[in-house]
Amino acid sequence: MIKTQPCPAMDGDRRRPAVRRGRSLSGSLAWLLSAVFGVAGSHAAAAELDCLVKPQMYVEVSSPVISILEEILVETGDTVKKGQPLARLEASVEKAKVKLARLQADSTSEIENRKEQYRYAKQYFRRMQDLLAQNSVSQYEADKAQTELALAQIELDRARENRRIAQVNFELAQSQLALRTIYSPIDGIVVDRYAMVGESVEGRSIMKLAQVDPLKVESIAPTEYFGLISQGMKVDIYPEQPANQAFTATVTIVDQLIDPASGSFTVRMELPNPDEQLVGGVNCIARFDFDTPAPATHDAYSALPDSVIRE
Repeated sequence: MIKTQPCPAMDGDRRRPAVRRGRSLSGSLAWLLSAVFGVAGSHAAAAELDCLVKPQMYVEVSSPVISILEEILVETGDTVKKGQPLARLEASVEKAKVKLARLQADSTSEIENRKEQYRYAKQYFRRMQDLLAQNSVSQYEADKAQTELALAQIELDRARENRRIAQVNFELAQSQLALRTIYSPIDGIVVDRYAMVGESVEGRSIMKLAQVDPLKVESIAPTEYFGLISQGMKVDIYPEQPANQAFTATVTIVDQLIDPASGSFTVRMELPNPDEQLVGGVNCIARFDFDTPAPATHDAYSALPDSVIRE
């Protein structure tokens, strides 16, 4: 959702989210006046934090096989869809294997030959049985006809099995050929290309992709925000670009541990970007649907007994 409205003032050109403590009266003086006199000259400002808009993920695309790059199908900055071909590798041997495997899988001559042999053996066996009933042939001749019929059945089954194997080999050859085409694993944009046509792809990435829908928003919140931000909360995001527009993000992760060194914790949000109007790597301001909390004014050690502090 996009809302066009004045963007809150941005801090300097910083690449890392920084703690922003709102625009109400600052420090312990404002907190003290509000607590003692119960008045605040105006309605408290909405809580705001500096943040950074980032791609959801980066993907280094490489080849599962060793070969030479034959063709690159996309350029840097192109938008790609999941499953879209990105590049092709040299595959003359694999194409020949597919042709051979297709011929073997489609061939039915062996099966037809074994069917005819089985038909003849079955007919011969019936004749021997009739002659045996008339005492015109020996039991040996009748048993021999029965054995030839059984062998003909075995050979027919083997021919059918060989054709099934040929069909599986055809599928295998197709799979090996498919490995010579590199497909996009995500919906995103092409950030960079590392390989050129004619170069080997052994042990290297071919290109770098970035997923930009949804985007990821990260912010560092001070201690006093802990407990006020929860998963699923909607947040207004004001990015540097495009300016003077607000976008709605959803809180996905709130760190459950506070960093004692900085007195802060990390908040991560998901920002839909179906039209790719937003770009990753820009600073932003996250405005929450609650008033700016008062900064912590007490010393964490003040609540500890003197004996503990001396230890």
